[in-house]
Amino acid sequence: MNVFEHFRNLVALPSPSWREEGVSAYVIARMTEYGYYFRDDAVGNLLFWKNPTGDKVMFVCHMDTVERAVNAHMLEDDDHFFTDGHTALGADDKAAIAAVLTAAEKYPDALFLFTRAEELGLRGSAKLEKSFFSPFDISSAYILDAAGDVGTAIISAPGKNIIELSITGRTAHAGFSPEKGINAIKAAAMAVASTPTGRIDEETTCNVGSFIAPGSTNIVPDKATVIYEVRSLSNEKRKTLSETIIRNAKCAAEETGAECKAELKELYEPYIIAETDKALIRAVEAAETIGKEPRTKATSGGSDANNLRTLGLDAITLSIGYENAHSVNERIAKSEMEALVAFITALIPSELPL
Repeated sequence: MNVFEHFRNLVALPSPSWREEGVSAYVIARMTEYGYYFRDDAVGNLLFWKNPTGDKVMFVCHMDTVERAVNAHMLEDDDHFFTDGHTALGADDKAAIAAVLTAAEKYPDALFLFTRAEELGLRGSAKLEKSFFSPFDISSAYILDAAGDVGTAIISAPGKNIIELSITGRTAHAGFSPEKGINAIKAAAMAVASTPTGRIDEETTCNVGSFIAPGSTNIVPDKATVIYEVRSLSNEKRKTLSETIIRNAKCAAEETGAECKAELKELYEPYIIAETDKALIRAVEAAETIGKEPRTKATSGGSDANNLRTLGLDAITLSIGYENAHSVNERIAKSEMEALVAFITALIPSELPL
């Protein structure tokens, strides 16, 4: 099967985060048909191999898509895959899976990792343990999961924290006895107003992504939940800003007589890749081999590379050609999908077919 046939089959399989069973079954069926062995872990991440010894390159894709790509309404012409404008496409990351399956059929001397729940904050790869990759000697790990032209490598990405604030006030009738209540929404709003959001500096961002306080207008609300994310290339800045958010929220709650509980989750660590990095050098050489211009860029998003680098792997994210990911305007050029297959093949040290 060629890359386009795999892609059509994959797009037809709904695979929201933690419900990727259809894609997982498809990948297992194809890879075992090609003669690969595999193992899975407690959450269903999949690792495939044929030859257990020697210098190994590993390719990584995630099996889930955003909810908007469930039951994607895919269309195509001679040049692109796209949608009818009502759903996302799911080329993030099914185009990568299709390309990997196409390359893996002919060029077996590599490892292939398929992760779960990447779109929820790298949840699947966060569960990976170093022992999962034993006894393989992995020289480079390529995460096929970024927008942009094939041949582009991501050389830096921020770490990310999630802060969930739970504000508890006291309920009362808003008309008869408002003075008996403590308004949780007011305390939460004061907390939000006291903390800067948006782009904090050239390497740090902060966003209020959720503010929930359901209720009736005739009741003083006693519950409010606010969820922030903080991203930064600097661990110190990420830590300091997260602590500031929590401190300001507790001060706002105290000022109004409310209570505040805060939960801080450190989702993943940042990374910066040097020009001398071996995985990057190999990617540049492979891009040149297939006639693509090697490029590097920074990103403000995370990928499974963040977690794999934490495990000590020389991991780097590569662009795979899709555009406008997660939106109803998502599309991918067929020429980029063919280039991705060639790029993967060029990255494998041994290119001898079965």
